Amino acid sequence: MDNNNILNEKAVETQNDDNFDIFIDISSNYYEAFITIESLGDEVSISRDDIISALKRKNVVFGLKNDVIDTIVNNPHDIYKLSVAEGEQHINGEPGRIEYNFDMENKKKPTMLSDGTVDHKHINYILKASKGEILAKKILPTESKDGKTVTGRTIKGKPGKLVDFKVGKNVTVSDDGILLLASEGGMIKVDDGRISIIKILEINDDVGISTGNINFEGKVLVKGNVNTGFSINSGDDVEIFGVVEGSEITARNIIIHKGVHNNAKLVSSGNISAHFMESCYAEAKGDIFCDSIIHCDITCLGRIVASEKKGLILGGSINVRKQVVAKTIGSQIGSTTRIYVGIDESLLIELKNTKSSIEDAKADMKKINQAIDILQSKRSQDPKKEIFLTKYLKTREQYITKIKNMEQRMKELYTLLDSLKSSNISSEQIYPGTNIRINNSHYIVKKSMINVKLMKEDGEIVTSPLV
Repeated sequence: MDNNNILNEKAVETQNDDNFDIFIDISSNYYEAFITIESLGDEVSISRDDIISALKRKNVVFGLKNDVIDTIVNNPHDIYKLSVAEGEQHINGEPGRIEYNFDMENKKKPTMLSDGTVDHKHINYILKASKGEILAKKILPTESKDGKTVTGRTIKGKPGKLVDFKVGKNVTVSDDGILLLASEGGMIKVDDGRISIIKILEINDDVGISTGNINFEGKVLVKGNVNTGFSINSGDDVEIFGVVEGSEITARNIIIHKGVHNNAKLVSSGNISAHFMESCYAEAKGDIFCDSIIHCDITCLGRIVASEKKGLILGGSINVRKQVVAKTIGSQIGSTTRIYVGIDESLLIELKNTKSSIEDAKADMKKINQAIDILQSKRSQDPKKEIFLTKYLKTREQYITKIKNMEQRMKELYTLLDSLKSSNISSEQIYPGTNIRINNSHYIVKKSMINVKLMKEDGEIVTSPLV
């Protein structure tokens, strides 16, 4: 204890004829008592009872230091403010707190690679979380402990304050109340301690050096451009109000208000919409809507529609399953434009591989059934056969499910192939130099065609006027 806290009260606790005086001082917090003995002669004899009586007169009744008292009795000289009693300090509980599982300050910094180099295109522009990820942990307050002064008074310890989560959107608290979890994947947003998961990422400038590559589960809105060498990868839609130049976009639906050029790459599991596409690669499982498509390599499992102001498809290689609609295809200078619609090679390969896989699975199934028949006939003779029988029966169920799924896929493929028989190309003008293939039939345009629709009938590509 700090002797500086001793009260300025000094009381003589002995008023008798002995040749000594005892003084008892108590610290300001009443957790410690000190003894001073002033000798009035050379020979001093102090008993334990003398000291105990002096302490009692000052109400010091708790935490007496018996070893110190015994030492004083044996040698009562030069005793000055010696600690003779000590209480039990009360302990206040530490307050609870929230421990975050992410960088609250969101300091943007490049990614350090395993070889020691730095990737400046990955600078952790956004704080993101996956569904089910732990965002924060609640640290509970510690327990308090009561204290007791040397005068026997109980001092209550203050309990620590409980801190609760500030719950925002798309987050949940675990059943025990300790963890804060992301109920959706997306961007972590903290507003005055309130944690939310945001499904839309808005970038008010270009995607470039200041942002690095963007990898986000939710929707991405870019108010500027996507600069050369950078990429956006989204599990949802991506909408870009500027230009995509020499960059890569992967998303569900891709909407580009201006255009795409300079060897950019677009990969969509849905539709692509852009004002213009020039010298780029694109693949879409849905449709593509674009006013002008120039010297592009495109694969589209739906339709390509270029029917706005220019409505131009010029040069490059266009592979479409269902339909191509354009105002103009090719050009007067005879630039080679390849347009293939209908059944493509990948579809035929899948059909062939699915057929082969079904045949192999049925052959394996036959062997499994033979093994099951043998095991069922002999299991009574050998109990071990029961174990093998159980395994074979489980394997047969797996094969039944596998074959069923593949046969379902075969039906889907035949339905798709049947629908692609009506695949066609429609245009107000098709220039010479255009190379057309519909399913497995080819047609080279040798002279301009006006307001025409091309499709395959009876093994040949035929034309008919647009209605």
